[in-house]
Amino acid sequence: MSLQTSPRAAPAVLTETAHVVWPDARELQVTRSTKAPAGSRDWVVLPSVATPRWLLPADAPATARALVGQEPTRTRQVAATLVARAHRAGLVHRVPVRRLRVDHPGDDSLEATLRRMLRTEVDVAIRLGSWRHARSVVVRLFASDGTTLAFGKLGVDDLGRTSVREEARALARVAQLDLTQVVHSEVVGREVWRGLEVLLVTPLLLGRGDDDDGLPVAAMRELAGAAGSRVGPLSDSAWWTGLSERVVEVADPSVREELGSHVDHLRWVASGTAVPLGPSHGDWTPWNMAWKGGRVLLWDWEHFAEDVPVGFDHSHFLAQQLRVSSGTGPDVEATWLELAHVALQQHIGLDHAARDLVLAAYLLEVNLRYVLDRQGTPQEVERRAGWGLEMLRRRVQDLPHDPG
Repeated sequence: MSLQTSPRAAPAVLTETAHVVWPDARELQVTRSTKAPAGSRDWVVLPSVATPRWLLPADAPATARALVGQEPTRTRQVAATLVARAHRAGLVHRVPVRRLRVDHPGDDSLEATLRRMLRTEVDVAIRLGSWRHARSVVVRLFASDGTTLAFGKLGVDDLGRTSVREEARALARVAQLDLTQVVHSEVVGREVWRGLEVLLVTPLLLGRGDDDDGLPVAAMRELAGAAGSRVGPLSDSAWWTGLSERVVEVADPSVREELGSHVDHLRWVASGTAVPLGPSHGDWTPWNMAWKGGRVLLWDWEHFAEDVPVGFDHSHFLAQQLRVSSGTGPDVEATWLELAHVALQQHIGLDHAARDLVLAAYLLEVNLRYVLDRQGTPQEVERRAGWGLEMLRRRVQDLPHDPG
């Protein structure tokens, strides 16, 4: 079955997501018609069919809430809010904008599976993932009155399935840490559906959050100091062991050789420098959290790990915040380096040598993750924009060298 489109072909992310979510549908069609035949349902493609990021059921305007608060920039937040208002008013349903029509979706669609997992009737908003590398779909489940019942993830390829399993494992572990400054979701359902991993978690975005775009120092300190935290040589950490194992998985020989050389260089420095080690969220960014009552609501835990250098979360937050607000040029990287040094000194108490080591290790981590996430995909030939191998080389070269 192919996705019928007119007048222009739908992008792969829409086509492939539709086939995954409704594998037994009699027909999938992009149309402007506002009158869906019996047995069919229309899904509004937002912001457009050409650049699809969301699928919302046209006959369930309450799902427009999914659009609000999910964009990383102010401009996109404003645009999403305007579209959400139009959908809540029923305009999107009545105006002949291009939409995805699903004819007889079948009893074993993702929609039906999610309803069965929650044991209630739900409407589903679908956030399309990137089909250029990690294939995943994010869903938000609503009651008829617009109340959010759960968030969910569907892992599609090997990397996506692993990500879902890792997040479920992480949430189970984080629940044992007795955190008070950090609020996390709880697992409400897991299932393997047609060979794909499905995870449902409790929602965190309840009511209006607090406005604060600063570094969440207290919450980061609490997580990093939770059970299992310690001070010791970086080369003896669980993170270092995992790093060494992952480097050999890099398929490109030249990239594997370069990253391996950086590991060798860091090994000598790391063996003689003690640093704080503890739990780390792994992807702590401004758009993966919200403030509420002075506490931090934090989601997307698939990169959670323990015995990690304290400061990775601080460094990553600052880097991603600058990436969105200022770009990825050398001047921005230099600004990040200054801010990161200040944060690691003031909030963690690292001396200059330890800061240099942690920042070099962080750059090694994010570059290795970037390579492995895109390996075997069309993106594997693309260089990382900002905080890439060039910056990693400079930071490693500035570290002390083994005189032997």
